[in-house]
Amino acid sequence: MKKLFFLFLLFGGINALQALTIEDSVIKIYCASQSYLFDRPWRKTEVRLSRGTGFITKGGKILTNAHVVSDAKYIEIQKFRGEGKYIAEVEYISHGSDLALLKVKDDKFYKSVTPLEFGKMPELNSVVTTYGYPLGGMQLSVTRGVVSRIEMHTYSHSGVEQHMTIQTDAAINPGNSGGPVIQDGKVVGIAFQGLSDAENVGYLIPAIVVKQFLADIKDGSIDGFSDLAIDFRYDCENPSVRKILGLPNNLTGILVTKLFPNMPAWKLLKKMDVITKIEGKKISNDGFIYLDNRKINFQETVERLQVNSKIHLNVWRNKKLIKVVIPAKAWKMKINLANPYGVIPNYFIFGGLAFTPLSKGYVSAVGGWQSLPLPVKVLYANASMEEKYAKYKNFPVLTTILPDEINVNMDQFTGYVVDSVDGKKIYSMKNLKKILENSNNDIIEIKFMDKDVPLIISKKDAVSKGPYILKKYHIASGEKL
Repeated sequence: MKKLFFLFLLFGGINALQALTIEDSVIKIYCASQSYLFDRPWRKTEVRLSRGTGFITKGGKILTNAHVVSDAKYIEIQKFRGEGKYIAEVEYISHGSDLALLKVKDDKFYKSVTPLEFGKMPELNSVVTTYGYPLGGMQLSVTRGVVSRIEMHTYSHSGVEQHMTIQTDAAINPGNSGGPVIQDGKVVGIAFQGLSDAENVGYLIPAIVVKQFLADIKDGSIDGFSDLAIDFRYDCENPSVRKILGLPNNLTGILVTKLFPNMPAWKLLKKMDVITKIEGKKISNDGFIYLDNRKINFQETVERLQVNSKIHLNVWRNKKLIKVVIPAKAWKMKINLANPYGVIPNYFIFGGLAFTPLSKGYVSAVGGWQSLPLPVKVLYANASMEEKYAKYKNFPVLTTILPDEINVNMDQFTGYVVDSVDGKKIYSMKNLKKILENSNNDIIEIKFMDKDVPLIISKKDAVSKGPYILKKYHIASGEKL
């Protein structure tokens, strides 16, 4: 027999009137979503139904997590005391910060709702209250927890980006996502993820990250977060390293070890530079600064700068202290390493050979990292870091072969990245299409990175039988570029 446990909660620091206002501003979200199969990018997944939480913010918009409404095809929302549902749509979505803003066209929705205001960063060991609609019931759930840690953490939605997070022991379960976390009647965070292998460890997106997102969209587009785009080490604690660098005793900082092509720091910083200050804040040898009276990773300073602003650094170079100003840019990688939400994958089919860009979406679709050939693993890990790949826009991979007599026994090339066609280097999907279609040779040689034997196919056969192959496999279009 199943046991049902009831948890009675008091509203610490929130009076009855405030609690009612908060409840009326918390929204239940129903979403139907559909995404693409990245190994067969002309096909879509089954429709997925999910539920989440949001809340009314300034301007009458609904703030929630990006993962609640990613790849949304249809969204309905419902107020706490409302009987009916309203149709909503995504106005802005940032997968990097896992935030989205929804709008409702029906003016009736906005009756009896009060926008919630944002508060300051909560202190450690202070109590916060989480509102949401987690699984296990249909009504609003309210739980309390203590703030246990504040630091940069990977956001699981993108899988790669790190931003400031607040850790709490308040219960955060599926369905809670997007709900407001309240302290003193104001929003101090948004519930967004938990730790699966630990009990009562939940994470909040702090208000400072939410405000960065809201400031970002003011110009009508999403630029993302600024990134210094460097690798560094904490070697300035080592006496021998300090001696080699001639670093004075009164200076601390982090040691630059790698720079990345096509990013501003590539030309403005050098390996073995020591960054001692950022935006006037002294960097300790373990990479921390003091910001908002709190010890925090120095990269948080860059996070708070809007794209196209400036990053001001003090740098120790060649035994001299200099000032360096770097344009703040979002890091655009050659291979998209983030989880592919809201992405329509490109593809091109030639004679039944289907090509698509190498990406996290493709890697996940074929079974994960362990399924990749070794040369592709190396490329995937290093493409954004090596100068030799500076000319590349993306890396076409042969994702699958639609079997036909013109492409028999070519399976050995599946999963490899195209290197050249008829001796001409391939730098992108569009480049691959152009060279294949404009080739004057009937017998075309397609070489793959770290593959000794080329794939050989007849252009005449590929062109003449291409429409037939597409029709046979019920593919409406042979390309999406």
